[in-house]
Amino acid sequence: MPQKELARQLGISFQQVQKYESGANRISASKLWQLCEVLDVTPGYFFEGLSGGRARATPADPGAGNDAEARSARQVLDLNQAFQRIPDARVRRQVVQLVKSLARN
Repeated sequence: MPQKELARQLGISFQQVQKYESGANRISASKLWQLCEVLDVTPGYFFEGLSGGRARATPADPGAGNDAEARSARQVLDLNQAFQRIPDARVRRQVVQLVKSLARN
C-alpha cells in the first residue's frame, strides 16, 4: 500500500507515515490499533520474533548502547523500507520465506 494511501486512511500526513517507518517518531497505541485495522493484521504482527524481557535502547534513545545494536537497528529499518516498496504481494511473501529460511541456518 502506498504511503499516501495509508496516510489518508489513518488521517495523517504521508510524512508522518515516513517518520513512523523510519523510527523517527513513535506510534501511539491508538494509532497502532488503527493501523492494524487498515492493514487487517493483529497488533502482535508487529512484534513477531521479538524476545520478551526488558526493552532495549534504540539509536534514538539517549541511553542507546553499543554501535552494533545501532547498526542492526538501522539495517532493520532499511530492510523494512525496501520491503515496503516491493509492489507484488506474492514477491513480498517469497522474500519473507527466504529470510526465514536463511535465519534457520
